[in-house]
Amino acid sequence: MNSTTKIVVWAAVAVLAGIIAVLAMSPKGASVENVDAAGLAGLAGDGVRVIDVRTAGEFEAGHVPGAENVPLDQLANALAGWDTSQPLAVYCATGARSTEAVTTLTRQGFTKIYHFNAGMVAWDGEVERGAVAVAQAFKPTETPVMYEFFTEW
Repeated sequence: MNSTTKIVVWAAVAVLAGIIAVLAMSPKGASVENVDAAGLAGLAGDGVRVIDVRTAGEFEAGHVPGAENVPLDQLANALAGWDTSQPLAVYCATGARSTEAVTTLTRQGFTKIYHFNAGMVAWDGEVERGAVAVAQAFKPTETPVMYEFFTEW
């Protein structure tokens, strides 16, 4: 075998090993289903636990009725005592953070996850608000306005 053939063979073996490793780490039996606003409202009405992974300030400004606020950076610690067989619905502002939450939940063995992947910006149902300190110059409107900032380091 010449050196080029050896490199190709070793690269193929490495790719195959990577695929096997990913499959071995994937949770067995996990089911993730993307839902729209109407689907999320129906799930909440059926008693499915709804988790909002936005910050406390975003949650207080407006959230899906009955949702629990568990910010993404606190999710791994919070779910330690949760029943992994209980269905969960998860959302954030636009779907980015909730996608990370879905990954965390599947890795922790949750078997049924509903993902409102469009996020709160697409929510067209009733909105609950918490007690929020509002600056004097800002007057809230009936329609929630969400801002999500992303920076790269």
